[in-house]
Amino acid sequence: MRRIGLYTTATVPALVILSFFVWFANWIPQTRWEPPQKQQISSGMTPVQLAAIGDTVARQRGCLACHTIEPGAGAQGGGRGPNWAGVAVRRAQGVPGGPNNLVDYLVQALYDPGAYLVEGYANIMPAATSPPAKLTYEEVVAVVNYLQSLGGTPLVKVGDIPRPPGETSAAVSAAQPSAGNVTEPTRILSAYGCSACHSLKAGETLLGPALTASGLRQTASERSTSAEAYVMESIVAPAAFEKQGFPSGVMPQDLGTKLTAGQLSALVAYLLSSGGER
Repeated sequence: MRRIGLYTTATVPALVILSFFVWFANWIPQTRWEPPQKQQISSGMTPVQLAAIGDTVARQRGCLACHTIEPGAGAQGGGRGPNWAGVAVRRAQGVPGGPNNLVDYLVQALYDPGAYLVEGYANIMPAATSPPAKLTYEEVVAVVNYLQSLGGTPLVKVGDIPRPPGETSAAVSAAQPSAGNVTEPTRILSAYGCSACHSLKAGETLLGPALTASGLRQTASERSTSAEAYVMESIVAPAAFEKQGFPSGVMPQDLGTKLTAGQLSALVAYLLSSGGER
């Protein structure tokens, strides 16, 4: 009888904590997060109108966390990616590397950024149509016009540039299982593009900090919070705490509206287990 009593006493706090996190996971997304407003782009818009939207899209999707717009700073700039200031002028002056035509160069840089790298920069940018930016074709057209406007004149209309390689039709996309139905932790990380910015390998740094169990626990300890609470917060409220040395505002702010409570619980458990560290 004593053993049963001790077991019950030890189990109650664990159940209370688990219930809190399940409640927290469902409550936070419903009351705090608003996904970025989708930009309305029509085929009849002028390049100038598209350029204005492209400016908004580039800032909204975190492009300026890596790219700078610094007049007079040259190609290097001060960010993790090339400086955008005067990019149209630089290409017109014959900067070597990549397609000679400005529009072709910009399209390649968005669809296949690893095809040509400006000297001094690493191949860290995922395709603009992939997470975390996930630009639609129309948004790519808008961003191309915006970049054209940085030292030049926007000239591209919807339909003037090719669509993303391998783009699937709406019917095919609809037939695919939604990310909300994925329950296996590694597939969740892949479905939401986490691996594009975070590594699970100790000592390997991508755009964001590595998601190793030891590193997550250490940061949680430094913040005087539990590892579970820290990881949960980092997913549903990433702006609450951002590690120094990494670009600010890149982490999607709407994951809390997309992940189910079950997915959140699975991710937290996985990342804090030995399975989440290689």
